[in-house]
Amino acid sequence: MMNSCPLLNKYKQELLKSRFSQSLLGGLRSKSVTVSAIIGNALLFLLPFILASISAFVNYYSSLPFLLLNGTLGIILFILLTITKIIPVPETVKVLPDNPTYRFSLEEENEISTANDLLTWDNFKFIFPRQEHFSYRIIDPFLYALTFTLGSEVSRKSYLGAVLSLSDTEYIFIFIFMWVSLLVGLYPLVSNAPAEVAAYQTHDAAGTNHLYRTVYHLGISASIFVLLIIYGDISSNEPRVLNSDSSQVVLALYGILCLLPFFFSTGLLPPLLCLIEWLPETLLVLFCGGSPCTSLLRTLIQLILSSVLTVIVHNIPHSMLWVPATFTALLSCNILAFTSAVYKGVKFWITVVFSTVISLVISLTASYSRIQMEKLDYSVIVVVVFSTVFTFLQDVYLFNIIRNPFHRIRTVSKFIKIISKFLDMVVCPVALCLYYSHLFKDDINWSWFHTLLLCRAFREVWQRNRHCQIATLLFVLLRLSNSLSDLNHSTSLWLCSVFVHFLIRGLRRLQFCMKLQFDFIVLKKQRRKETLFITILNTVFLPVIVTVAMVTAGFNIPLLPLFTLPVFYISFPRPEKFWSDVLPFSTCSDSGFYQRLLPDYLESLSTHEFRNLTFGSFLLSRTETLLIFSHVLESGFGYATVDVKGLELQETSCHTEEVNTIRDIFQSTFEERATSCINSYSTHMLQPSSSSLIQTYSDAKNVLTGVLDMPECLQKVSDNFRKCLTYFLCLKYPTCNGSLEYTAGIVGKPETAFNFTGFINRESTVEDTDGATSNEQSDDLFDNFSNSSEDSWYDKVIKFKHQEIKPDSEKPTHSPSTETAKSRYSPKTPTDTVNARQSFRDSNSGNTVPASWLKVPFSRTEVQKEEKNFSKSLLSRICSKFGYQANEETICGLVSSLVLALDQSDSGVRNSASQVVKSFIGNVYFGKSTSWIEENKGLKELIVKSYRFAVKLSIDETIFGDNETDDTFLDSISELEHDWYIGLETDPEWLSSMVASKNFLFTLGLNEEGLYTSRTLSLLKLPLFTGTVNPECVTSIWSALSFELLYLTNDDEERYSIQAHPNIMRNILTQTAAPPLGYPIFSSGVKNISILSIAS
Repeated sequence: MMNSCPLLNKYKQELLKSRFSQSLLGGLRSKSVTVSAIIGNALLFLLPFILASISAFVNYYSSLPFLLLNGTLGIILFILLTITKIIPVPETVKVLPDNPTYRFSLEEENEISTANDLLTWDNFKFIFPRQEHFSYRIIDPFLYALTFTLGSEVSRKSYLGAVLSLSDTEYIFIFIFMWVSLLVGLYPLVSNAPAEVAAYQTHDAAGTNHLYRTVYHLGISASIFVLLIIYGDISSNEPRVLNSDSSQVVLALYGILCLLPFFFSTGLLPPLLCLIEWLPETLLVLFCGGSPCTSLLRTLIQLILSSVLTVIVHNIPHSMLWVPATFTALLSCNILAFTSAVYKGVKFWITVVFSTVISLVISLTASYSRIQMEKLDYSVIVVVVFSTVFTFLQDVYLFNIIRNPFHRIRTVSKFIKIISKFLDMVVCPVALCLYYSHLFKDDINWSWFHTLLLCRAFREVWQRNRHCQIATLLFVLLRLSNSLSDLNHSTSLWLCSVFVHFLIRGLRRLQFCMKLQFDFIVLKKQRRKETLFITILNTVFLPVIVTVAMVTAGFNIPLLPLFTLPVFYISFPRPEKFWSDVLPFSTCSDSGFYQRLLPDYLESLSTHEFRNLTFGSFLLSRTETLLIFSHVLESGFGYATVDVKGLELQETSCHTEEVNTIRDIFQSTFEERATSCINSYSTHMLQPSSSSLIQTYSDAKNVLTGVLDMPECLQKVSDNFRKCLTYFLCLKYPTCNGSLEYTAGIVGKPETAFNFTGFINRESTVEDTDGATSNEQSDDLFDNFSNSSEDSWYDKVIKFKHQEIKPDSEKPTHSPSTETAKSRYSPKTPTDTVNARQSFRDSNSGNTVPASWLKVPFSRTEVQKEEKNFSKSLLSRICSKFGYQANEETICGLVSSLVLALDQSDSGVRNSASQVVKSFIGNVYFGKSTSWIEENKGLKELIVKSYRFAVKLSIDETIFGDNETDDTFLDSISELEHDWYIGLETDPEWLSSMVASKNFLFTLGLNEEGLYTSRTLSLLKLPLFTGTVNPECVTSIWSALSFELLYLTNDDEERYSIQAHPNIMRNILTQTAAPPLGYPIFSSGVKNISILSIAS
């Protein structure tokens, strides 16, 4: 069975044709416009070429200074274009926005101009759209004029003659070819910029997209012009021929200048923001031995500090090797994290002091001692081999194939981890520092490049210890075999380090390519009708694919499998963080799972191996229903910086298929009954690495149909509602000197108040009538449900599920407890009860109730009839338990009035289970009591809270048995109030209760099939399984997703590239992309962790 999901539908194919033609021509539009607009666009597009041709013709037949002529034309263009940018357009003309970001329809990309005359305001605003940023109205004409001047200058025949011997015909051909390239870069400055294939951001907030092409043209033209100034005599019209080296450089720049349209239309050149972030990061990693940073500012600071250190080391005596050794160790620590918890922790200072002191002592010792280098060579081999062996012994599977026999023996496994971390953190850095100090101290020729690489070598000892060990081992082996006689030590070490860097990343990339191609042939669901053709194509071009994959991997240029097929292309270079921003966010109430889990999860990450926490690594963890995806953005000695994302809990069919595979991988690895010695998933992109216990919520969803609709349960809800009202009312207002006023109708605003202390729940939002602490979310929920009758109540719940809810960080944190077999709730100790009493007394003293609470809209007869059901024994027991003196008559009447208000509503509690659920949600209309309830928000919230507790108690009593006495009822409701949150998932308190580690959370609802359901969250210690994901798989899928959504706008939910692929986790990795391309429900943002811990 072949996969028939579409790659690109017909509408998107038409869009691609239009969009690609504009990308190729720099934004020139030729469809859906009038002839006059086409002529105007064509003239504007060709204007620089016409002026440059006239300038070249004049220069050929006259002795007029060419630079002066081009400069004059550039000034004229600047003035004219500035006028077109700032000239006021009549208000009757609708101004089109300039450079709209990534349009998603053909109509938007081909704005229609209805004017038939060329010189009209409609055509003017079509050809010269307004800039949103006013500063660009000056900057754009200036860059346009400057690029035109430099382009005209470097396209002179005399300049081309400095590197090539050209005839007139050949020169004309090259001149046209160059100016086609320049026109493509100049046109976006004055008209509409095209949608670029190299899309880095979903929204161009800075408005720099239209500068993308011009900056490259300007940079290359300026480089050619400067080289000609330096190496050629441009004072005359016939500059001298350049020497061979400079000639080759200039010729290469000319070739790149002519090929820029190809690079733009294929997306090989990074956008400006991406280039600004990627270039210094690459220099920092490859030439300074540093780590990518989480922000551009940190990268620039690290690069500047490394450059300053290089200058200092170059100008001090060569015997002072302690300077580069000590300060590079300091740079390898997280010294820029002044505001983070890592900086304030003891572990941070341990790493800083240890690394700097060890480097200082070792380098000073080496300066005054002499050890034979041959002995040091063999010592380094022994240390690195031992470290490597202990590192591999931590793996679950040896060589990713055979099960490690020591992994399941807890004592042995812990011993191996301790030894491995001791070797990596202490022994190897000491050995490598000693080795480098003796290696470099006898060097004589200290050039700038040698100094830079010397500092890099010392820094890698601490910044990338595992990588440095492998590179040094390779260097020592080559040195012992006398293969490095022609190179100095620093250059040889650098070449070995770069080779290892490229090799490791390249092998991971080839593994992903082979797996994708293999599954494309073997798996029926991945097979398509193009399978045979693509396979033959990849076989023929296999050497090219391997070479390109290996070379681009080291420069962090992601592979781009088109539509996630094994059709491999390369994307533009990206920084290590991949996306432009790494920001914290949460999108729904389910994000509370991950907010609660985050601190413990970060602690568990700190026990991982160094290999799994180096920059560029990806980790995937699973616990019960949660999937956690982590990206290591930065790493160094003793620390790592990660971004943790949580995936949605509502699983689609594709998501479920991949999650089941992940579950099988972890179960076959970590479960006790797993006995296989061979890794059945050795080629999978996810490889298990560790397991631990972590405190998180267990999610239990039950069907209550058959329980909630039982007559006995419905009667219990009504009875327990009175009891819960009595309990919560007495808690807030234990004494009262007033009495009820029977109005038998709707009452007005309160006029007097009585001393009537006592009711609030520690987790409740019940308040006084003046609303000092009103819960606006609950008000909106209640009002929306009661005011609208068109939608069903279930539809309204679904609407509220998608609202963003922010946690309340001020909620108290309670210690966890678990449910026992003897009691449905956790038992409270006498000390807890005494403390609760005292806290109630302290917090509820002096409260008063507004008079409007006592003006009930019922007659005395109605209230007295309901009072017969009131439990006076319960009231007495509450008063005696908490030491209160309550006004029995008033409390009895008020509780009975509130019961009447709910019983006489349109969803009376005794009628049906659906009405119980509606009342639980808060969708209640109180009939003639509406005005009384709505004017007293505290009453409304008291009813909803009490009713929810009554429903929970009634369900438990129906299943487990009744509360036989008032004491058991009080114990049950006290425990519910202390350890449970009962409400809706859309309530802000639901999320804040999860973050505050509330022991249990409970809600009620109705599913799409019409079944009554409940959801209970229990705080437990659950197993957490973690594995490493192939980084090249992640970045490749993200690159394909970015290209497909931002350029092809292929957002079809049934497209091929989002279908399930269990072996590469295509659907899950698509979800982990940054919004709006991906859709994780939670992101932690940048988090620093210490990696000095040992797993227990």
